[in-house]
Amino acid sequence: MPLDRTELRKRFIRRFPTDPEFVRNIEDIEKIEQIAADERFPCHSPSEALALTSRFFPDEIALTYLPDGSASDDPIRWDYRQYQQEVNRAANVFYDLGLQPDESVIFLLPNVPQLLFGLWGAQLAGIAAPINPYLEVEHIASIARSANARILVTLSPTEPGGAELWNKALLTKNAVASLQHIITIGERVAEDSINWATATEHQPADQLIFDRNITGLEVASYFHTGGTTGAPKLAQHTHRKQVLNVCQMQLTGPRGRTSNGFTDCDKILCTLPLFHVNAAFVTALNTIIGAGELILAGPNGFRNPKIIDDFWRLVEKYKITFFAAVPTIYATLLDRPTDDFDTSSLINCGCGAAPMPVSLLADFAQRTGANIMEGYGMTETIAVATTHYFFGDRKIGSVGMRIPYQSIRVANIDDHGNIIKECATNEIGAILHSGISTFPGYKQQDANRGVWPEEQVFNSGDMGRLDEEGYLWLVGRAKDLIIRGGHNIDPLVTEDALATHPAVELAAAVGQPDVYAGEVPVAFVQLVEGATASAEELKIFAREHVGERAAAPVEVIICDALPVTAVGKIYKPELRKRAIQSAFRVALTEALPATEFTVHIADDKRSGIKVMLEVTGDAITPDLSARLQAALQHFTQTWQLIGPEE
Repeated sequence: MPLDRTELRKRFIRRFPTDPEFVRNIEDIEKIEQIAADERFPCHSPSEALALTSRFFPDEIALTYLPDGSASDDPIRWDYRQYQQEVNRAANVFYDLGLQPDESVIFLLPNVPQLLFGLWGAQLAGIAAPINPYLEVEHIASIARSANARILVTLSPTEPGGAELWNKALLTKNAVASLQHIITIGERVAEDSINWATATEHQPADQLIFDRNITGLEVASYFHTGGTTGAPKLAQHTHRKQVLNVCQMQLTGPRGRTSNGFTDCDKILCTLPLFHVNAAFVTALNTIIGAGELILAGPNGFRNPKIIDDFWRLVEKYKITFFAAVPTIYATLLDRPTDDFDTSSLINCGCGAAPMPVSLLADFAQRTGANIMEGYGMTETIAVATTHYFFGDRKIGSVGMRIPYQSIRVANIDDHGNIIKECATNEIGAILHSGISTFPGYKQQDANRGVWPEEQVFNSGDMGRLDEEGYLWLVGRAKDLIIRGGHNIDPLVTEDALATHPAVELAAAVGQPDVYAGEVPVAFVQLVEGATASAEELKIFAREHVGERAAAPVEVIICDALPVTAVGKIYKPELRKRAIQSAFRVALTEALPATEFTVHIADDKRSGIKVMLEVTGDAITPDLSARLQAALQHFTQTWQLIGPEE
């Protein structure tokens, strides 16, 4: 008897044990006791999830690829039978090249379909390790060594954007002893490289050439965190935890529920990078478990200006039901007119990279008819840890409640990573994670030191508070708190005030060193395209609109564009460096007006940030160090006097 998608979802979530506590947060939820009792279709891995979906929905469209990310593209499509075949072929290629279960395939790719086929295929034969292709070679090589990588998959240099990736691949292979093979997508370009299309087409499509019994407890993938400075950490994901986290998401959302007239077929637009957990699991694996259609909008996603300009046309043409983005992208999308397009297919949208300004949430809902469901998660929780439940109440500004079977605690942590005490309701502390989808640890053992205050309890390094009803409110990273004269300031207070100004598109507040208060808030602002406002005007506006006086920025700096990470998060470490640099310049000018300094900011493994003060040779006098010590004694940052030759 054929299954419909609602029944398919029920079969996936039957593996969950009974937990009545979370049922009160959702209306229209199936009886958990009945679901948990039926184990006829257990699913231990993404590969089993794909096999189950392709068995019951072989002819349904699984993947649509738009080569240029444009609504005018001729789409390239795979149904679920073909999707499964491509994954089988990829797994067989990797096995044929000698991949062992404890070895990895690293992917240095933009958002091309082969990355999806390879991701699930590598997890069948060994371990998958997708890498941010924008990283420098030294970081790529560091990941490859830590991941015990045997195979690297990248673009041919004849493909758009492929020349740089091919060069990085060659340099990485030369630097990593374990790397034996490079597979290229596109033309074969070197004697010792392997062409993806040729290699996969000669492999069986309907079966695997190897026998591997995956229990679900094995490591399936390494997803790297960080990578801007220092060696990236590799978060280990098991097969079972990947599936469980997506099932947790399914339990909190509208998927498969048609009582309100929603279609039961998700059409999910993927524009975030697939090397990141949001796109890999919230988008790609979520689509498989719901037997939906994934629309992959070009290799560069939101980095492609065409997608931004064509976005609402894409929503209308492909009847998109869900997409995920970050606040910077939502703000940009709303700069484009929506009135001429039908956005009624949108059920809801996701945002989890950073807190959303309240005004942006309201504007989006009013113009599209869909709510942005804020959530929170990280690579170490596979993807999602908290969310607003679709059929429950929402508290705008919070990131929702814990997902089922995930524990969220807030505690005070000492300098050694130990729990001092559990925080009271609404008391700010470190956010601790545990539960069925919390990762088992980093691949590098050194990275696990100080982040596990209790067995299987992970200290995220994020700061937040839990209110009376269990909603989590993020404050930021521990280092993001602005401490002004002993007063803890949530940078969101400053940012939200500025975001209500009509000329402001994005705002980010950081702490700037201050000789009297320790830190004071300064704000960096990106204006709406075509808008005008002065820094002084915005500073006065913020002072009048902040909820607490201490959060008023002492300075507003207008930027052409705020720095962002590869996945679109505002990159506050760069802004913090600018603020530190500015503070030191002001202090030095006031204390030593006759001496010219160049202030350099460097990363330091021990202190985090080191300030390097460079002066001309003639200006270095015997008493200069003492005078500097007197001028800078109230700054907590480590500083060092250097000469021009250094």
